[in-house]
Amino acid sequence: MDNVTQRLFVPTAEGQEMRSHLSYRAKRELLCQIAPRYREASSALKEVILDEFVAATGYARKYAIRLLNHPVDLKLTIERPRPPHYGPAVQQALHLAWTAANHICAKRLVPFLPMLVESLERHGHL
Repeated sequence: MDNVTQRLFVPTAEGQEMRSHLSYRAKRELLCQIAPRYREASSALKEVILDEFVAATGYARKYAIRLLNHPVDLKLTIERPRPPHYGPAVQQALHLAWTAANHICAKRLVPFLPMLVESLERHGHL
């Protein structure tokens, strides 16, 4: 094991490993660095690289093999297909009404919303 692996691998009990505390983005960056080396490695070296990657990320071995053989692209931003429908004032009012209704689901909030908005306006909260 090299120095990097020794720092990332934390054995807890017999044969068990602690889950990684790396963020999703950090795991994907590590994947982008290790994947080309893994694909070009020999079978014996692949096992060592796989062990290091599993120890660093906390992923299951089969999932790690799939990622290393077919890495996904790292998306830095979330692409939204369309702009928001409502402005910040409407979103804030909806959040206030949702909070007043004790965070009920949208299915139950929608029929209750006209009466709730009227009551919130009457009491000066909107």
